[in-house]
Amino acid sequence: MRPLAIVLLGAVERWLDRVIAAGLEPWVRAADLSGAARPQRGEVATVDALLELRERLEPPRIFLLDGPADAVDAVIDPASREIEPGDLVLDLAPSWWCDTLRRHRRLRHRSLFHLDGAELAGPGGRVLLVSGDARGLELARPVLEALAAPGRLVPAGGPAAAHWAAEVAAGLATARAQAESEARALLEAFPNALATGPVGAALGLGTAAADPRALWLPDDALRLQAPTPLLAQAAMLELGCALDEERERPPPPRLGPFQLPEEIL
Repeated sequence: MRPLAIVLLGAVERWLDRVIAAGLEPWVRAADLSGAARPQRGEVATVDALLELRERLEPPRIFLLDGPADAVDAVIDPASREIEPGDLVLDLAPSWWCDTLRRHRRLRHRSLFHLDGAELAGPGGRVLLVSGDARGLELARPVLEALAAPGRLVPAGGPAAAHWAAEVAAGLATARAQAESEARALLEAFPNALATGPVGAALGLGTAAADPRALWLPDDALRLQAPTPLLAQAAMLELGCALDEERERPPPPRLGPFQLPEEIL
């Protein structure tokens, strides 16, 4: 049986090996595939323009979109004019959830499905959260199940729910990183002999990393009237550490204003 097809937009090289390993058939625009990689990618089908896919792939077609948050619109807006109504965009870029809601609205007006997704580190391994219209989730499920580890696909809810969950996860990861830093300081302060490295490993220290998207949380929490003093403090502590160490730690850009779903949809 022919493998399920998926079209890659944006960060093409990042997903090629993953898509091929999942048993899917990747399609890309020839201009998006680097010359160095092309000879080694016999499994990759190319087109010169997305319009060609109308004749070469059966609908509905699934377009996987990834890349920097501030580059998404430059990819998705022109592509949406070539994609056929009824097709589906799976948006895995690390975007702010309000920007995701606006993209969902724009694509819906073109009769296109829009799903947002995020991979998170769960207790049993990585999970793939995906959210959006129920019909879009149903259409994309075979491809989503191929991309996710067995049993690790999690429908997250309505539009932008997965990107919101990713922001919350960023806050939690940053809080853990700050807590681990304090725990290491406590181990080093112990007034007797202590095998800091082995004990730290036994405590699981060194497993958490701060995520700059956590810096979105204090503002969003205030607007949503959700009291999050610990997560907000962790975000400010991470910002302070970045300033002290003279390293840049900006969050990905937020491209539009804060808006609630009912104000957008």
